[in-house]
Amino acid sequence: MSAVLMMAAVTLPDNSVSEAAPAVVPAVAKTTPKEVTTTLQALAKLKSFGYSIGTPKQADRSIRHWQKVNGLVVDGIVGPQTIASLDLSAQPTVPAVRLNPPAAAPEPAATGNDPTSVEGIIRDVWPDDLEDWAVRIATRESRLTPHVRNACCWGLFQIHWTAHRAWLASDFGITSPEQLYDARTNATVALALYRQVGCRPWGC
Repeated sequence: MSAVLMMAAVTLPDNSVSEAAPAVVPAVAKTTPKEVTTTLQALAKLKSFGYSIGTPKQADRSIRHWQKVNGLVVDGIVGPQTIASLDLSAQPTVPAVRLNPPAAAPEPAATGNDPTSVEGIIRDVWPDDLEDWAVRIATRESRLTPHVRNACCWGLFQIHWTAHRAWLASDFGITSPEQLYDARTNATVALALYRQVGCRPWGC
């Protein structure tokens, strides 16, 4: 049975989850210890990506946001697809189904999908005092994958194309959203956006 995020405090054996796991888990009838443990691990993984999970509302919002940016069904349920998207499942699961598949685009030049090289680009573009935060945000938004998109947002930092279209054209010469698939371009735009409005575009 999938675990629906109706949160409540729960006491588990000392060896059931790591110390990094949050103190709240779903309270659902007939939830098995394995499901509870898996949900705690999922929330702990989201926390490591920079999500806030300290309250039931924050945990639910974090899971729904993760599902949205990864093209999963947005239902707040820590089910097989959500678990697989977090690389927590040791057993084969049903592949995640994207609601909004990425548009066809060429592989970004000199970036690929290697998180190490993409992270290096982010660190090169962002100032030293902000680069760790920027890497966490990009990891949360796109899992450091340059060509991720959903219904509104594109690339590493999930730049909202419609909201910033005029600004992107006038300041950066970006005239199509596919240009945001380039990791360095996306990181540069994200930094400029951060300098204008702070971290609000990423829900901070």
